[in-house]
Amino acid sequence: MLNSSSLFETVPAAYNAGTTYGDGDNASVAGSANSYTVYESLQAANTGNTPASSPAWWLSRGTVYGAYAGGTTYALGDYAQDNTDHLLYISLQASNTGHTPATSPTWWELVGPTNTWAMFDYSRNTQSTQPSTMTVVIEPGERTNSLALSGLTANSYTLTVTSATYGGTIYSSSGSLNTRNTLSWYDYFFEPITTKESLAFFDIPPYTDSIYTITLTATSGNVSCGACVLGIYIYLGETMYNAVSDVMNFSSITRDADTGEAVLTARRNIPKTQQTVYCEKARVNKVRQARDDLNATPAFWYGLNDDDDEYFESLSILGIYKQFSINIDHEEVALISLELEEI
Repeated sequence: MLNSSSLFETVPAAYNAGTTYGDGDNASVAGSANSYTVYESLQAANTGNTPASSPAWWLSRGTVYGAYAGGTTYALGDYAQDNTDHLLYISLQASNTGHTPATSPTWWELVGPTNTWAMFDYSRNTQSTQPSTMTVVIEPGERTNSLALSGLTANSYTLTVTSATYGGTIYSSSGSLNTRNTLSWYDYFFEPITTKESLAFFDIPPYTDSIYTITLTATSGNVSCGACVLGIYIYLGETMYNAVSDVMNFSSITRDADTGEAVLTARRNIPKTQQTVYCEKARVNKVRQARDDLNATPAFWYGLNDDDDEYFESLSILGIYKQFSINIDHEEVALISLELEEI
């Protein structure tokens, strides 16, 4: 599905001061723990300009780790990538030689997907990250009419969907991701600019040969995307009032037995929501099928379809349902009780 990505998974050739680089060429500089910083040449005839100290000639394109090699001896804390399964591992011991990461749990610990593939992983603890801008091109190979992006850190986006069968560009959208929640004059002058965390598109023409090009841009610093999901949306009904946004808090608070001093250990919150959905009787069988299809299967759930609404983020979950009951007490409508939990 992933045709191309501006994120790097393999390490480009090492920078050589005697090489003349063209505009857009890439080179790498080795760092610690088997890491490499990738640079992109900003000009033609680029010779003898050290990447780390020549910002007019080179742009940092992020960090990538070397692929695992059976003959290499890894130190404690070194990283290695499995570029076949797109996974990143960290060495648990020194003098680590000849131990394949996927089958040597005492020598290697799985960190997660590689940076290129982190945005296609369902955990919100993983993000694809790149300085300045990120572009991915995806060809689903089947009909899709919706796209969801979450865990975003960017100032603007561009989405273009093309189809050779249907004449080129069939959908395009672009805009700013900057937000400012100004409730007073003080907020207007001093509140920092924030950015949207999620985007959703529900009106993409569903052609089988669609190609999605997604570009995220930051005015400074890194661009990040936590999740990119394509599919066919299922309309369950209208979210009713009294929806609840909540979290499961896994942090701990312990107190010293003698002094009573609190020790706070921060751990992640797991977002969850409770929503009641008004569903027409004619849709009930389709909704029941969706309930079966999504049994222990993650999906994007949106209580609102307008990502400019202030409640949009509160009622958006990438996860599973814990409760999905359908009350059919009324003759023409059903009430769906949803309890959703992020994975």
